[in-house]
Amino acid sequence: MKAIIPAAGVGIRLRPHTYSIPKILLNVAGKPMIAHLTDELVNVKEIDTIIIIVGHLGDKVQDFINDRYASNKNVKFKFVEQKEMNGLGHAVYQAKEFLKNEPVVIILGDTIFEFKMDDFFHLENSAIGVKDVDDPQRFGVIETRNGFISKMVEKPSGPEVTPSKKAIAGLYLIKNSDRLFRSLEYIMEHNIRTQNEFQLTDALQNMIENGEKMIPFEIQNWFDCGKPETLLSTNEYLLKKNFSKQKYPEYSTALIIPPVFIGENCDIKNSIIGPYSTIGNNTSIKDTVVEHSIVGDNSQIENTILHHSIIGSEAIVKGSYRQMYIGDSTEITF
Repeated sequence: MKAIIPAAGVGIRLRPHTYSIPKILLNVAGKPMIAHLTDELVNVKEIDTIIIIVGHLGDKVQDFINDRYASNKNVKFKFVEQKEMNGLGHAVYQAKEFLKNEPVVIILGDTIFEFKMDDFFHLENSAIGVKDVDDPQRFGVIETRNGFISKMVEKPSGPEVTPSKKAIAGLYLIKNSDRLFRSLEYIMEHNIRTQNEFQLTDALQNMIENGEKMIPFEIQNWFDCGKPETLLSTNEYLLKKNFSKQKYPEYSTALIIPPVFIGENCDIKNSIIGPYSTIGNNTSIKDTVVEHSIVGDNSQIENTILHHSIIGSEAIVKGSYRQMYIGDSTEITF
């Protein structure tokens, strides 16, 4: 089985951070968001190849993956560039050369999931991960008939389009990749677009109309890391979940309020860190309070109070009380 991770998005909603780093490499609870996914996938015995679709700053994604999994012998990584941002369906199609009439799992790179992997990978039918949501208009949704998916709608405009609240969570199992790519070719050849893009949901709907049996697979949790507020809330959830595993040095003049993650070689003095904060490697924090925030590598934070903030790598922040979203190599002094 192959796995496809679409990760070519520019990450407009997470600017300025994504000007200098791909969205999927942003730190969440101590490691890049894509690592939360790939650390799990490399241990799935059914998967022999992970294909990552890259775009914006794709060389940084490739360097990170190759370095992190250099010693891994179980799974091969392949990288394909999506040169034009023509939608998720178009992104998935870029992986065609690596698949030959075999099962494939597709998992969005900017999303963190909690689901029973063994149950999912051993399903007899194609399946789509779903979760009930209060606001289905923000997502693609499914409708079912007799236990099988009968219809998919990409971001419905209102209840008159579909009463379903089962949102498509960005997790897909396709038992026959040839059928998937034929449907992707069909929507592209016939210029079938939704919101001016070639959507994966339209290709999957075409598969269903041509006899493919797909079932919904209920996932436990689903975290979209595409906006600052959701990135921070995901960071908080994961820190709390992994609280018992977190270890950090003792600082003689600092108070650490868990759960937190503190990277290597940090210099923390006369400060309060936490709760729910992630601090990157080689970062200096002095006379400061950092709570509910993410701070990148090699940064300097002094004489300030940060709350619900995201600070990039190699950034300098000095003085005053702030909520900030600042990117890499930025200096702010009050």
